Amino acid sequence: MAHPAVTAFLRALDSFDRSKTRTEIFRIFCEMAWCALAKRASPFPDQCDRLEADYMTCVATFPKKDDVRRMPEMMGLAVQTIAAGGVDFFGQVAAGIGALDARMGQFFTPYEVSRMMAIMTLGEVAPRIESQGFITISEPAAGAGGMVLAVADVIEDQGFDPARHVWVEAVELSRATFHMAYVQIAARGVAGRVIHGNSLSLESFDQAFTPAAPVFHALNGHPFAKQREAERKAAAAEKAAQAKRRELLRSPAPAAARAVWQ
Repeated sequence: MAHPAVTAFLRALDSFDRSKTRTEIFRIFCEMAWCALAKRASPFPDQCDRLEADYMTCVATFPKKDDVRRMPEMMGLAVQTIAAGGVDFFGQVAAGIGALDARMGQFFTPYEVSRMMAIMTLGEVAPRIESQGFITISEPAAGAGGMVLAVADVIEDQGFDPARHVWVEAVELSRATFHMAYVQIAARGVAGRVIHGNSLSLESFDQAFTPAAPVFHALNGHPFAKQREAERKAAAAEKAAQAKRRELLRSPAPAAARAVWQ
């Protein structure tokens, strides 16, 4: 059964100019929402300028300005509902209007299933959070972000703030679904980075930090500082080993060894 706010959102989609399908309107809405939230969270001026330009391009696709004026109300409905937790808002909307592409492996996973998977996967998070202050979550095929929402709810139920104690790295291949994932993860107050990219080829086309990311950084620093330090030490050790090998090759020892075995 659809969430009441989802039902209201679907009714709002039906009130738009019929020159566009509900799927088209929803796609444009999600892009506008992405532009608005990502611009507020971005520390990069060039990205902010691009997001502003993309937002205005979306606005220009609606000849009737009444349709544009509906967007803030719909945005408020969506953000308020997502922030409260307990629902994959855009997942339900996309499933309800047939916006998911099965050829790309897009299928709606009910929130209850995502929540059960989150409970089974996470277990008790307190020991890990208390030992280092936070946990990190990797979502290589984020979809609309439903699994991340369920993770945030489970962690919050255990007494921890997703903005302070969770860092998420979420990747989504479809650009339209990437917009959905970013808006939902950002609106839910989860700290992290959402990436439009391919987890298999490691290509990255676009990305943005969520508004909660600065809160997390101020409290915990870089989420992968330990991994970066380990990589730095490993690289330094490898560099030293290479230098030692070059030194040995330049020394008379290799020539002497060959003379012995000839």
